[in-house]
Amino acid sequence: MRHAGTEGGAGRCIGRAPLALSSAGRNEANQLGDELCDLGFVRLCTSPSQRAMATLSPLAEKLGLEPEAFPALDEIDMGIWDGLSFDAIRKRHPEAYAQRGRALGTFRVPGGESFADVAERAYSCLVKLFPGPQHVLAVTHAGVIRSLLCRLTGHPLNALFDFKPEHLGCTILTHKDGCPNLVATDLTPAMVKSYL
Repeated sequence: MRHAGTEGGAGRCIGRAPLALSSAGRNEANQLGDELCDLGFVRLCTSPSQRAMATLSPLAEKLGLEPEAFPALDEIDMGIWDGLSFDAIRKRHPEAYAQRGRALGTFRVPGGESFADVAERAYSCLVKLFPGPQHVLAVTHAGVIRSLLCRLTGHPLNALFDFKPEHLGCTILTHKDGCPNLVATDLTPAMVKSYL
């Protein structure tokens, strides 16, 4: 699941830059706690980011579960670009910005990682979660979800922005022989119940 709505990120390159939930996002997180509390989640996993943990907090409180933070679920590390406006990046790093546009999946910002790196670490994390107790809810980020969807569907990583995970958008995965299997994506929290 993608985290709830945030404030302060418009027009900026946001990877791991801290963002708080917006007022609407806090309301979404509270509603999430109500919508998912009876679905049998026995494990709550999250990115260590403030926005992901704040999204999961109301549900964790209702369930009496302690969320587990997994660095592998964190948003892409945008290195020296993280938190900068896209205008500033285009002005300061025009060649690198153009290169990123040509090789979106494999381009690494200095000090950061590529979407291919994100897909690999997040996939490995999922594989490690499958043998444990089920059902698991993991709260993460758009970049992680997009990268995983490319990996799971064979969609080109350079076209990962074809996937548009909404805030609180849910993706359902199962596993077969320890490998993630995509069941559904672009679900609202209210739709999850019909898949469990």
